[in-house]
Amino acid sequence: MKVEIGNATLYLGDCIEVLPALNKVDAVITDPPYSGRTHAGHDATNEIRATLGYQALDDVMCEKLALAFSKCCSGWIVWMTDHTLAPIISSALTEQGRYVFAPLPFFQAGRSVRLTGDGPCSWTDWIIVCRTKAQSKWGTLPGGYIAGPGWNDKARMGGKPTALMELIVKDYSRAGDMVLDTHMGAGTTGVACIRNGRKFIGIEIDPLAFDIACKRIEQAVAQGQLFEPESTKQMQEAMF
Repeated sequence: MKVEIGNATLYLGDCIEVLPALNKVDAVITDPPYSGRTHAGHDATNEIRATLGYQALDDVMCEKLALAFSKCCSGWIVWMTDHTLAPIISSALTEQGRYVFAPLPFFQAGRSVRLTGDGPCSWTDWIIVCRTKAQSKWGTLPGGYIAGPGWNDKARMGGKPTALMELIVKDYSRAGDMVLDTHMGAGTTGVACIRNGRKFIGIEIDPLAFDIACKRIEQAVAQGQLFEPESTKQMQEAMF
């Protein structure tokens, strides 16, 4: 199923099946499921909190996604993950000829605890970013992200704060760019794109999450762009 809302095009389906039919995009910014270890650790405490409800990624799927992303994307790939999959994803993207940077942290103090009480709980997600040679003069980018006050507006379990996604969208794309999120979830990256003058393609396999994303992106389109597009001067300064 395909839904168009303003500058956003949303697909309900499996991204591996949808991606071959898409035209090139300027950036991929996505937050797929994490490793089996992370999922198992979370779901082991399901008597206290809800299970994630979606499958973890394995090495084979990481390689398939790395290939698909590299084929469809002419610019930055920004892939959020955990510490277990970070080296696997980095290797898979390198195999596709991408220049992969050291993983960037997203740190949110006190975000969660290990309810089993058997050790520390990580407050850090890892962001794998890679570029082609065309982005070699993109400009200096942050070495990571730290959650600020009010960064607890996740619309779905496993989602990311809107403020975080707005920063990432502005850092790794330009006004007017087409941004792809293959694991759209509740549509937070889409909302960030609409608010900041980007076009958006989102793919989501879960019908319930897809419905939430459609409603949130409809609201963002109705509200209009919150910020003026980056000026030509700002874009030129960022490039050199």
